[in-house]
Amino acid sequence: MRILTTLAALAAIGPALAAEPTLEQLDPFGQATAGARSCPAVTARLYTPQEARVEAHVRSERGTRCGMEGTCEPGGAYRRDPEINAQVIAAIAADKRFRDTSVWVTTSRRWVTLEGCVVTAAQRKALVAFVGKQPRVERVFDELRKPSK
Repeated sequence: MRILTTLAALAAIGPALAAEPTLEQLDPFGQATAGARSCPAVTARLYTPQEARVEAHVRSERGTRCGMEGTCEPGGAYRRDPEINAQVIAAIAADKRFRDTSVWVTTSRRWVTLEGCVVTAAQRKALVAFVGKQPRVERVFDELRKPSK
């Protein structure tokens, strides 16, 4: 009887043990505009638990180094990322030049990545330059594209 109870308990928890690991989002992410209707949605970068542990180690080393060198404020290189991301999203959303775009923003150690769709190459260039001039933004990565029609 005890063996049957143990087997029944193992059968009940077996699927939970085999379930997919929970994915984690490490960097602030959000949508600034939604004017390009044909632009496919962008999703935040998600990490497996193992990838998150490795990334946490790398970030800890980077934070220690920049703290020792005096090139970042106390709390590390990633401390202000949520504030920067929110500020960049608000700035893009408030600028009428970009209302017909669909842009998502991710910030990691003051480096901003822009993803999504713009209408013209000139708009793309203007958006990247605009974000690059925002307070506390150190670098902008341009992952923007023109939507398919």
